[in-house]
Amino acid sequence: MIRAAWQRWVALMDHREPPTVLAIIRIAVALVLLADLAQIAWLGLIDDLFTPPLSLDDVVWAYWLFAAALACVAIGLVTRVACVAAVYASVVLANALPGGDRAIDQVLRLALCILALSQSHARWSVDAWLRRRLKRPFPAEVPAWPRYLILLQLIWVYFSGGTSKGAGAWTPDGGCRALALVLTNPHIARFDPSWVTHVVPLTRVATFVTLCWEMTAPLYLLLLYYAKTADRPGMLRAFCNRYKLRYAWLAIGLAFSLGILIFLRIGIFQPGLLALWPALY
Repeated sequence: MIRAAWQRWVALMDHREPPTVLAIIRIAVALVLLADLAQIAWLGLIDDLFTPPLSLDDVVWAYWLFAAALACVAIGLVTRVACVAAVYASVVLANALPGGDRAIDQVLRLALCILALSQSHARWSVDAWLRRRLKRPFPAEVPAWPRYLILLQLIWVYFSGGTSKGAGAWTPDGGCRALALVLTNPHIARFDPSWVTHVVPLTRVATFVTLCWEMTAPLYLLLLYYAKTADRPGMLRAFCNRYKLRYAWLAIGLAFSLGILIFLRIGIFQPGLLALWPALY
């Protein structure tokens, strides 16, 4: 039994797939972080945000290293080195402003570490173009385990978010008022909050559905497994595949994410998570 389990584990970790998904994640993560850096520069906040306890020269150097490394990641130029450089510069800036090192910064920094160990540059990259010119192209399929890690990271982010919401205004005991409260918060609401009073029942339903969706995130792994083994017997497997529960979970999550993008101003949190969403497929 142990030997059979080990063989299945080795086969899973040795699984190969086209590099398309990893390439999309690589480009999306780099563009999201570049957009965030561009906004900081456009607002003229580089000096104000990052100077203490570093010198201004150190901050400017780290900022532009981060930007240059991300540009290289986006186009796939010396991609692995660029990923490592981006992580290093991000850590330097995080140490300069610990309070500004947001959760999404940490999530995307970890994603860059995973991408540095992957072959995300095997498609849609300068590296791949150069390899073809040198008659040494990347293989058509690359190891899938980096995508697995990003998938697990994303599932954990949503599940931990759900567990942290398991009380107060998020629950029926608290009236499921969380989304209504957020949508009327003048600091992050994108629109005049007066419209919320007309849809309070709908926000309560959305609050409860959001909590359930996040709490059930680990079950998505089971749905993926059922989809991959659709030819095997089992009533639960057949039910999940017949009614496309995997796609239903994805649709609810996408609606939740787009709703946040439309109605709230919370920086790159949602774009950053959506940049990792291709791993779900």
